[in-house]
Amino acid sequence: MQNEMKPEYIEQIREMCRLLNPKGINIDYFPTNFILNNGLLWYIDYECNDYMEEWNFENWGINYWSKTKEFCEYHENNK
Repeated sequence: MQNEMKPEYIEQIREMCRLLNPKGINIDYFPTNFILNNGLLWYIDYECNDYMEEWNFENWGINYWSKTKEFCEYHENNK
């Protein structure tokens, strides 16, 4: 497992949330739905859903953006 997470990536996601949430939009915040290019994250997945707090970044997505139990389990099961 590479350990290349930088705090600015989380801040970029939170900025996306700041723009999307008031518009009633959730995206799939799972890390494989983003690419990094020149230090910027780009959302490349097609999924956009109505905003639901239980599926927002802070309540769901962030669990997969750091070395949480959920992230480590996903990594182990998908080597």
